[in-house]
Amino acid sequence: MHVLQYIATKADSVDEAFSIVKSGLEAQLGNDPESPTPTWFDWFVVGGGRWAKDESAQYADDYQDEVAHQSEEDFSSYLKNAKSLRWHELESLMKQVREVNLTDILDGIEETGLDYGRPVYELYPIKKLFDNTVGIWNPDSYYYDMEHDSTNMVHMRNSIDNGDKDWYLVPVDFHF
Repeated sequence: MHVLQYIATKADSVDEAFSIVKSGLEAQLGNDPESPTPTWFDWFVVGGGRWAKDESAQYADDYQDEVAHQSEEDFSSYLKNAKSLRWHELESLMKQVREVNLTDILDGIEETGLDYGRPVYELYPIKKLFDNTVGIWNPDSYYYDMEHDSTNMVHMRNSIDNGDKDWYLVPVDFHF
């Protein structure tokens, strides 16, 4: 599966923002195929990939046209899109969690022990809701702040409110 996420970073130029994001994500994957680092994605395309406005650049590894500086309209648009997608995911998870019968699951565990069957898949929505609300970066985050290692936009926004003028958002197509 693929997901578009917006990666925030501080930089002096579009070129530098692109490079910071690309090298940071490559480092998370690790260089040794025998001992890859544990991350939720297995490959990515910096610049937007399949979501790039320029279809000929969908898999170009140097496409920087959609990297947005905080002064540009796309920056606000990207943040709004990420927030909307994340909220939609949270609403879906909250609906699923409301349907979980925790008492039934606990009774089942007490009766049969934890066999990694029914309890695991029935508890999954609770785990996903927890992950998303505490800020664990995953496919449902839609935004990641590399500077603060956070999925919460508040850190970047506070930095901007305090006068920083060097924030960029870099769209990345992740495969997981």
